[in-house]
Amino acid sequence: MTDNLIKRNDEEGYIIAWKHKLNHIDQGKFDTKMTYGKAIKECEKLIDENNEKTYWPEKSEDSQDGFKFP
Repeated sequence: MTDNLIKRNDEEGYIIAWKHKLNHIDQGKFDTKMTYGKAIKECEKLIDENNEKTYWPEKSEDSQDGFKFP
């Protein structure tokens, strides 16, 4: 059970999803696929550049089902 909760930095197939902190209708996803480790670093960079939105890595196959907040 815990195997699916552990994410490795070299695990492929992640994108970055985001949501505006105050306007919850304003949300989106970036199409670029990357490793989990790179996605985490990109999220941290984006958060530093824009503190009005929150960013998180999301498995790209999961994002096809619509918006999911982590």
